[in-house]
Amino acid sequence: MADRSLLRRGASKGASKPAEKPLPPPMPAAAKVFDGLTPKSLHLSSLRRGPVDPVVSLVVPAVKPDSIFAGVATALQVGRRLAIAMDRPLRVVPFGRADPEELAAALTTFLASDGNPVPPLHVVPQRLLPHTTVSPEDVWVVTYWTTAHAADVACRIGVLDPTRVVYLVQDYEPGFHAWSVAHALTRQTYHAGFHHVVNSTSLAGYLAEREGAQTDHDLVFAPHLDLDRLARVATDRESSPVVRVFFYGRPGKPRNLFQLGVTALRGAAVALEAEGIAWEAVSAGEEHPDIELPTGGVVRSLGTLGWEAYYDLLARTDVGLSLMHSPHPSHPPLEIAVSGGLAVTNDLDGSRTGFHDRVTAVAPDPDALARALVDAVRRAAAAGPQPYAPPADDVLGRPLDTVVRDLVDRLR
Repeated sequence: MADRSLLRRGASKGASKPAEKPLPPPMPAAAKVFDGLTPKSLHLSSLRRGPVDPVVSLVVPAVKPDSIFAGVATALQVGRRLAIAMDRPLRVVPFGRADPEELAAALTTFLASDGNPVPPLHVVPQRLLPHTTVSPEDVWVVTYWTTAHAADVACRIGVLDPTRVVYLVQDYEPGFHAWSVAHALTRQTYHAGFHHVVNSTSLAGYLAEREGAQTDHDLVFAPHLDLDRLARVATDRESSPVVRVFFYGRPGKPRNLFQLGVTALRGAAVALEAEGIAWEAVSAGEEHPDIELPTGGVVRSLGTLGWEAYYDLLARTDVGLSLMHSPHPSHPPLEIAVSGGLAVTNDLDGSRTGFHDRVTAVAPDPDALARALVDAVRRAAAAGPQPYAPPADDVLGRPLDTVVRDLVDRLR
């Protein structure tokens, strides 16, 4: 016993202590003004600045390694292009818990999948950001409104410079909230003095109309469509004696107007039965119970589809009903139209019209949508599959690479 005790004491005496993390800089006193405004208001207010090489910092909401799509995917593409154009590494800062190495590996794999170069990339979760030295010359790219609000607070207290912040605007996000603190603060992010990069001409126009001319500039890019894949979908289309309808059904996302779409399908079913037109419908986007139609038919729910299954569904779609109460054009109506189908969607104050000759946008009214759907089914029954037809040049925005080059000029 004595010998073992001595060994333990000797081992303890000679062991080296683990390295301690440097203490984060103290929160500026001015930050206390904003404490509790939202749970994320102070997330960028304790930065440690020093003489280090500058990077591009992309700030995103919580992201999982297996859920890199939609707005996060676009943000990564913007961050990648900006970092390469400025010859800098890319630092990704997620607001949420994340394993840095696992997420960095997933993000790098995602960015490398299209064969384009990937800058040196590392992940610094927000909780570790105060322990990371950042350069005053860093460029900060904020995305969802909570990240833009945190940057706005950091600018107000002098921690960040608004001229070094890029705001990637991908939707009119005040519409995500009832009139409230969140609604007011989301609108305020558009007036923080950041460089705006806007996803689609329709959204840029809506921002200018709602928030003033400062949001109306030429840093507007077109939503990404996989045109090569959509061209292949068009060649895979075959005529069918039954018109096939795809409903983009997402009951968990209020802006996708699920119940309004259900009502339109039911109204169309009554009219189409009276006309004797054979049709069938499926829903995809989210899992939900099958939709019973008043004529006895059923709209079967396919749930959430992977990319391969989604493109296969497009090849079997003659008419799409895809709703989104937002000024962004949304991808499914465009993908249906480009690949040879007809699409019906809702308008929003004139912002969702003119995307494509095969996209019909009407008032978000159940009768108007049902009539538009019936008309599209009639046309599809008469004409059959249509050829591949990409959107007209610049109708949705400019190429992203062109916009990023112009952004770099503004940041230099």
